[in-house]
Amino acid sequence: MIAKISQYLKKFKYRLLIFLAILGPGIITAVADNDAGGVATYTVAASLFGMASRFLIIPEAILLAVTQDVGARIAIVTRKGLGSLIRERYGVAISMFIFALYFITNQGVVLQNVSGLKSAFQLFNLPWQLFLILTCIFLILIVIKFNYKKLQNIFLFMILFYFAYVVSAVLSRPNWGDAMRESFVWPKNINVGDFKFWFSRIAVLGTTITAWGQFFISSFILDKNLTPSHLKAEKTEIFLGAIVTSFFSLMMAVAVTYTLFVNNIKVSDGYSAALAMTPLAGKLSTLLFSFGLLGASILGLTIVPLATAYVFSEMFGFEGSLDANFKKGRLFYSFFIIQIVISLIISLFPHTSLFQLTLYADFLNGAMLPIIFFFLIRFSGDEEIMGKYRVAGFSRFVIVASAIIITGAVLITFLGKIFNFS
Repeated sequence: MIAKISQYLKKFKYRLLIFLAILGPGIITAVADNDAGGVATYTVAASLFGMASRFLIIPEAILLAVTQDVGARIAIVTRKGLGSLIRERYGVAISMFIFALYFITNQGVVLQNVSGLKSAFQLFNLPWQLFLILTCIFLILIVIKFNYKKLQNIFLFMILFYFAYVVSAVLSRPNWGDAMRESFVWPKNINVGDFKFWFSRIAVLGTTITAWGQFFISSFILDKNLTPSHLKAEKTEIFLGAIVTSFFSLMMAVAVTYTLFVNNIKVSDGYSAALAMTPLAGKLSTLLFSFGLLGASILGLTIVPLATAYVFSEMFGFEGSLDANFKKGRLFYSFFIIQIVISLIISLFPHTSLFQLTLYADFLNGAMLPIIFFFLIRFSGDEEIMGKYRVAGFSRFVIVASAIIITGAVLITFLGKIFNFS
């Protein structure tokens, strides 16, 4: 009996070490989806529809995990990023078209994160112009100076900021039974036949499963040098990431629902939500919500422009690695810097309507998803590319179904915005 327990513990220790060795790409990409734009979307949706805004959270988490897993599998098996495969299989012209859309889309997302950072500094009553400039400079310097391992550790540390939303949720004194029923069973506190509710719910789906995330995870995995022997462990990490990010988004919804929604207070962004919480849940709740917004903005402001830099390097055959120095990877780092600088300049104008600017980015982000899923399905099922690791049978059915569901959701969102149903 003792020998069996000892053997089990050795096996468990071995698997744990492997998991810790591959930890990073899946959980970082998933949690970074909850960037400043994501926080704003979750917050607004919860203020309008309460915990029903997280209805179908489990299928959503599964969709996120499945799509990220496909991108990771392709990268691990082929040792190529999604951008590289698109260039090789479909040519430079298609690559240029996709990159142009991708760059514009990501620029809008980066702008959202700079705006979130600006809001966080304002909530802390700091001179936001000065702190915004210093923070952007600091982020640029650490990305240029630090290697992959150090940056990954920073990204993992930044996830701790999201626990502020957990405490904020507890401080809102929620009805946990009601919250779980609305999220996991069936919403009873709102009219589920209301198109505005489904429009909002689709918007939440769109901010959870992003175009940039599909590219970033494959590129980040390449920098980590994972091999096919890590496939099972990486799959576990990706599914863990989907669970963690869904948990944090659920806590955001709880914090907003039991302070703002129950008092019929509607907000338009995370900044106004944090301010509105003060008289209802106290200054500590506002402080914690602001702290979470700060962490989400910094993580998104680093990850999203890096995703752009990765894709540029892959699609056009340049050096693109966090382990490369600035001289060797100057174009890679330049695209990272350009997106931050553009967003910083725009954000420094105090009367600029960032919502109107990022609205177009939301449209493009939605338009990018069907295109990206087309490539994921084609590459993952191609035996020439994937060999014995190609995705087939039930797994392929899940991937195709996921793509259809998300594409349908995007189309409905577009129609809702065009005809002003929201």
